[in-house]
Amino acid sequence: MRLSQKTDYGLHALLELARRYGQGPIQSTEIAARRQVPAQFLQQILLSLRHAGLLHSGRGPRGGHQLARRPEEITLLEAIEALEGSTSPAPCADPEATTCPERDRCVLRDVFEQVDAATRSILKGTTLADLARAEEEREAAPMYHI
Repeated sequence: MRLSQKTDYGLHALLELARRYGQGPIQSTEIAARRQVPAQFLQQILLSLRHAGLLHSGRGPRGGHQLARRPEEITLLEAIEALEGSTSPAPCADPEATTCPERDRCVLRDVFEQVDAATRSILKGTTLADLARAEEEREAAPMYHI
């Protein structure tokens, strides 16, 4: 599975919101600056995440974006599916795909389905809270230079 730039930026935005969960709405310009995401592109990404039910957004000076649920309740799988649509490494492995005439006989599909199942399991077991905690730990770890 290769993630698009949209998904990469979206995951970083969600991570920023997870780290600041409970502090109220955060302006998209602040998210863009802190995560080095182009502001215009971020607007589109945040809209996709809002439509997927992962964010609440409000306008105005007290507006901004915040997670729709606690970071412990949002999995990486849910976030990637909201942004990417599928985790399948090949179109034929996607359960929604019906276009391949060899679908039921293809041995490659069997392997791609196994890869997708393993990927989905890892992503489903990883929450935004897990990632936020890991990021905070990395930032707190001392850096040694030799």
